[in-house]
Amino acid sequence: MLTALKVRLYPNKKQQIALAKNFGCCRFVWNFYLNKTNTQYQEIGKGLNYCDMAKDLTQLKKHENFLWLKEASSSALQQSLKNLETAFKNFFEHRAGFPKFKSKHKKQSLRYPAGCSIKKHGVQLPKLGIVKAVISKELMGEIKSVTVSKDSTDKYFAAILLEVEDVPTIKEGKISGVDLGLNSLVTVFDGETTYKVDPIKPTRKYAKRLRRRQQSLFRKKLGSNNRKKQVKRVAKVHHKIANTRQDFLHKISRKLVDENQVIVVEDLCVKGVARTKLAKSVLDAGFGMLVNFLASKLKRVGGILVEVDRLFPSTKLCNCCKFKNDSLTLNDREWVCPKCETHHDRDENAARNLREEGIRILSTNTDGQSEFQACGEDVSLVSNSAKKLSSMKQESPR
Repeated sequence: MLTALKVRLYPNKKQQIALAKNFGCCRFVWNFYLNKTNTQYQEIGKGLNYCDMAKDLTQLKKHENFLWLKEASSSALQQSLKNLETAFKNFFEHRAGFPKFKSKHKKQSLRYPAGCSIKKHGVQLPKLGIVKAVISKELMGEIKSVTVSKDSTDKYFAAILLEVEDVPTIKEGKISGVDLGLNSLVTVFDGETTYKVDPIKPTRKYAKRLRRRQQSLFRKKLGSNNRKKQVKRVAKVHHKIANTRQDFLHKISRKLVDENQVIVVEDLCVKGVARTKLAKSVLDAGFGMLVNFLASKLKRVGGILVEVDRLFPSTKLCNCCKFKNDSLTLNDREWVCPKCETHHDRDENAARNLREEGIRILSTNTDGQSEFQACGEDVSLVSNSAKKLSSMKQESPR
């Protein structure tokens, strides 16, 4: 199983200069062969593959005008070509957009596929030596690659990709339905109790500070050193917002994973909701990031994430009599069922319906595996390889 750990690097002045050269060489190789591939495709209708680019790079490094490419790690340059080939494959298979040229004014990164190791006080990188790093835990496993990056605030990071033994575990806990919302970020129902967690809204929290620094940026003369300094000050606020949101979502996801064996959420269309007037609040909440955190943490401990189809009317469906209230609007935070006259909290009712639907999906998607018991519910699990279940084309209650 592959896992990754991102650590902060503290290179000295000499290492910073060496990293800047490596960043520049990898960026040049990417842009040079992207342009060459585009030109050849326009001329003969066929681009360059990785083998063609690698052979040409060997000759390019011997040219008198490009001898400075030898200062960079050869493995990092080769990896840049592999990344370019992967970018083209993703484009032709409709998984991503067309590859773009890289700029030296944005985030810089490069990947070392080999020659890296963890030392007592840092990370050893090719042609750089040991770079001081803050490693929060002991790393067990084989290092597959190390990606070094420099963000817009001049901070250096290393993403270490490790291959560890996939130890099968059977997690014990509850089955919880989790409803995602804006008033309450998560509403959790575990079969007995319900609790809510309010969003922290980091974008609105730091809006005043961001506005003042952006106003100061707009007053600076284009191309001046003062403007460059102010750009970094604005970037620091954006990083503060992103880090605050990420830390909060990590804590919520860790709490949910520790308490539950199965977590049921709704498969929200975040991109679609982000086109509405609620776009700022939806993106600030980070629904997609939270679901990704839940999926990755559950996979490590042997839990299961179930995503209910977005067409399932979890909010409008009465949890008691299954009456569907089509007259419910976004402003109705509480409602009374016209059929059984049960008073419902909007988010709590949705969490209850999601939990029941998740149990139904688990019971339906079986392949002869043994049953488990969580919070009094007997449910048949799918195979261990299928950690994440999604209901496809469910029929919504009429």
